Amino acid sequence: MRALAAERCVQRRGYVLYVQNVHSMGFVMNAAKDLTATAVRGSWAASLNAAADRRPVVFRRGDQDFALLPAQLLRDVLRRTVPAPEIIAEDVGWTVLLPGHPVAADGMTLDEALRDFVSALRDYADAWDDRLHRAPNHQHAAALVQHVSVSDDDELLAWASGPDGQPALQQA
Repeated sequence: MRALAAERCVQRRGYVLYVQNVHSMGFVMNAAKDLTATAVRGSWAASLNAAADRRPVVFRRGDQDFALLPAQLLRDVLRRTVPAPEIIAEDVGWTVLLPGHPVAADGMTLDEALRDFVSALRDYADAWDDRLHRAPNHQHAAALVQHVSVSDDDELLAWASGPDGQPALQQA
């Protein structure tokens, strides 16, 4: 996994320390309000074990809440949160695009277009991490970038291909 700024996402051995105010994600985890980053760091193995059991590990650092959870759980949540790409059959070839985001790819075959789309997603996530996260017109892409960051290429291909590997095709 490429290096991401610590305030956004840190992945270690299949776990993600996902940094966001958990209240803004539409749910509140049941956790001790006085758990601090220092306490979690002091009991890192126990915190990872609790997260592996899918028990909430939420702690506070300064004025922000943080959650520790398995990468697979985060990936599952984000897969349902981020809108699926549109796949368009052209007269010659295919186009895959993500409405609302500057990510698109073309290919002569559907497989080629999907693989190029995954590459475009990775390029966008890198650009977002480097500089675009500061741009107001890219703030909405945080969930997409996290989704790309915790997924491998095969997982992104499966997501882009549709729920049963059967993409919802549109005609140009």
